[in-house]
Amino acid sequence: MDEDKHERKRPGRPPKPAGEKFSTPARQLGRVSDEDWQLLQKAAETAGKTFTQWALDILLRNARRQTKG
Repeated sequence: MDEDKHERKRPGRPPKPAGEKFSTPARQLGRVSDEDWQLLQKAAETAGKTFTQWALDILLRNARRQTKG
């Protein structure tokens, strides 16, 4: 009986190997292409800020504009 229990398959498809799970790596903004990520990093560097500082400034400025109504 124990042997039968271990041979049962789980429902659904088997998990993918680690290297095949995603075609783009997770980043602060979610999954973006390497080309887009490099462009964003270059813009932050040009502004003399870390990526997080640069992105947060832009996101907050736009959020304030949109919520002013």
